[in-house]
Amino acid sequence: MTVRTILRAAAVLGAGSLALTACTTSDNSSPQTDRSSESRPGAPAPDQSSAPAHTAAPDDDGSRVLAQVIGRDSIVLTITGVERAASGKNVTVSATLKNTGAKGFFGISAYGGTDASIKGRMHSLAGATLTDTTHNMRYYVLRDTAGGCLCSTALRALKPGETVPVFALFPAPPASVRSVDFQLPTFPNATIPVGAAR
Repeated sequence: MTVRTILRAAAVLGAGSLALTACTTSDNSSPQTDRSSESRPGAPAPDQSSAPAHTAAPDDDGSRVLAQVIGRDSIVLTITGVERAASGKNVTVSATLKNTGAKGFFGISAYGGTDASIKGRMHSLAGATLTDTTHNMRYYVLRDTAGGCLCSTALRALKPGETVPVFALFPAPPASVRSVDFQLPTFPNATIPVGAAR
């Protein structure tokens, strides 16, 4: 065989090898793509996987814990109840505030929020909100006819180790919504379940 014949045969073999490699890559990648798309419908939605892991855990006093977050100066907010009214028009969030620090806490006024039109907000939970992340809607504490919030009021400084029960009433998100984010100034968001109306 001449050198030219050998080179021509090598070129033909090289082209065949490249074609075979391309087919193999195509064959291997196709099933992986299919498996990936098949697994997506069974995967949990983001809001389901982020539900609190300690929903049924008891607090120090034996009450149910739906969520627990720590705010400024070692104040612990524990959400113990979320209930839709029978009418389905509002939701009541029940919680406790506990001073786990070694000093008295005098920062209650921060919980009243920044809406100066709410009567008595400086010593209340008027600054609390619920956020429906599914529909991008935020709900504020309801008010009475005098402009006061339908929430805990007349809050005072918390002594070290002291726990006080608090509540706030909100407009209800749509019945299809099963979780919302509760936010109180100076605390991180707390994701809490919202059940059906009773």
